[in-house]
Amino acid sequence: MSAVTEVVQRWSKGKLSPREVSLLIVLFVFVSTFTVRHLGWLQFLEFRAYDFFILHEPRAATSDPIVLVEMTEADIQSQTLDYPIYDDKLAELLRRLEADSPVAIGLDIWRDIPVPKNGSLLPELNKVFLTYSNLIAIFTLPTNTIASTGVFDIAPPAVLKDNADRIAFNDNFPVDVEVDSTIPRVRRCSLFADYPGGVRYVSLPFSLALLYLERKGINPEPDPADPRSFRLGKARFRRFGPNDGAYVGALTGAVNVWQMLLDFKCPDNFTRYSVGQALAGQIPRGSLRDKIVLVGMNAPSVSDESATPMRRNHRGIEVQAMAVNQLLREALDGDKPIRFWDDWLEDCWVMLWCIAGGALGYRVHSPWRFGPVALASMCALSAIAWLAFRFGWWIPLAAPAAAFLPASGLVTSYVSYHERKARGQLMQLFAKQVSPDIAQALWEQREEFLAGQRPRSQKLTATVLFSDLVGFTATSEKLEPGFLMDWLNEYMEEMATAIMAHQGVVEKYIGDAVMAVFGAPLPRTKPEEISQDARNAVRCALVMRRKIEELNVRWQQRGLPLCSMRVGIHTGPLVAGSLGSAERQEYTVIGDTVNTASRMESFDKDWSDPSLPEATGQCRILVSEATYQCLDGDFQTRKIGTMSLKNRVEPVSIYVVIPKTE
Repeated sequence: MSAVTEVVQRWSKGKLSPREVSLLIVLFVFVSTFTVRHLGWLQFLEFRAYDFFILHEPRAATSDPIVLVEMTEADIQSQTLDYPIYDDKLAELLRRLEADSPVAIGLDIWRDIPVPKNGSLLPELNKVFLTYSNLIAIFTLPTNTIASTGVFDIAPPAVLKDNADRIAFNDNFPVDVEVDSTIPRVRRCSLFADYPGGVRYVSLPFSLALLYLERKGINPEPDPADPRSFRLGKARFRRFGPNDGAYVGALTGAVNVWQMLLDFKCPDNFTRYSVGQALAGQIPRGSLRDKIVLVGMNAPSVSDESATPMRRNHRGIEVQAMAVNQLLREALDGDKPIRFWDDWLEDCWVMLWCIAGGALGYRVHSPWRFGPVALASMCALSAIAWLAFRFGWWIPLAAPAAAFLPASGLVTSYVSYHERKARGQLMQLFAKQVSPDIAQALWEQREEFLAGQRPRSQKLTATVLFSDLVGFTATSEKLEPGFLMDWLNEYMEEMATAIMAHQGVVEKYIGDAVMAVFGAPLPRTKPEEISQDARNAVRCALVMRRKIEELNVRWQQRGLPLCSMRVGIHTGPLVAGSLGSAERQEYTVIGDTVNTASRMESFDKDWSDPSLPEATGQCRILVSEATYQCLDGDFQTRKIGTMSLKNRVEPVSIYVVIPKTE
């Protein structure tokens, strides 16, 4: 708790680093995505991806051994048939089908009441129901949880009501009303439902598949390793839970209903015959031998269709056949059912992509790079989800994307804002003190240079230049304040331009004096770099000398006072950093090197050498022994004396720089 309190306090004081803030953003996005996902608000997106994968995955090679016998629109309009089909005609149809020795016949037509209602033809149909043990009739599951009451929405044929092995429920395709807002789709199939009292009802596809597999010596067996699973041949069926896959609180129907996800891999090329063909004896002999025969409706005028990921008008008999085909493929061929991760693993997957989004936002700030990288990441996520689905795994796609995109967007927005703020502060501190290339270098090395909201204090070796006007006090007394400031600003503008042009930093203005540093704020560690800073300082001083000469010419033409200047240069160690409050800071350097450079500028103000008139004139440039050692003979100099400094035993040698005469 103390750690959380500390983070909150540091947050309120603005002392968290960009990395820490980015981590907090990632955590916030993950918690938000976690909450939204487990509330089910992302289901519709996950199922759009699921339906796309289902629609584009490879189909199975064949639909055998399933044959469809359908009541078509032509049969309904036929003069030889009545609709609903009368009991005697239905009995004749079933006898003709049974005569070709199918393994099982599934009657996907309700027969809870006789047709006609007077029941005159029912005995003939009941005889067929009782004679053929491989004939399965349908009903709908009880609406209550006590099956012993025998209350069904649509009852099975009365003669088979107490024979559980001969009836199956056909309302086995729950629609995802909690997922699809407009057109609920079928994506699952119920296998069986266990009711209190040990009553079990089996769905039509599962019942037909069991009859077929029983011929091959395959029966359901419990899975000793998992009480939530059972084995059927090569297949292992795990009980579908309300939160499996992308489902959140899926309605699994009555008490203890076992369901499976449909893979829709069965092709549509079923062997099909119409009821009229069957009654007319037009089904070739042997076409139904050892087959599973499904008898049902396939007429536009009869509403018996379901929306699936494949299409919006899948006929009920076709979906039943697809479910049977899937059960047989898995039990006989070892096809894997659609599998999914546990919730904790899916949450880890979402967190991984949330972290990846935060890392992208933290590392990539350019919109020209961020967009393509983010797009490539989403393509990679989609490819992973697609490949996983091809191998039978349904993993989250929408939730990781919903975590990745906000995390990357928010982090990159924050980091960009922080960088703009930091750049603004840095430029506010240095924009008028350094050249543009130094300012850019400062920004590129900001991680090393900045400590929080201010430049990092550092010890470095640099060259300090002091310049001062000679006789400024007397000059200032002759000019009006407005003219004085304009005159002085013109001088400062020329000097500052010269300093920044030679990679120097205008450290401060002190009245008519200018202090500049060469070798800061970016530290210089190599001897050749330190020497280069010293040479830059001397070159800058020579340019300043030329500038003052040009200014005097212009001032003389305008009737303004003329002036001369002194420059002192010293190289040595110093401490650099910023002083002031968070609202107002000033970058500065302190140390003995600064004091020595100031003393160099003011050394023997009246010194002159008649033999070296060019060394004085309108600008005198003095350098210390330390600076002299860095010049490597690039400039003409002469030693003019020594200077004793406080806390130093040895005096400092002083050299005058002699400009080249043209």
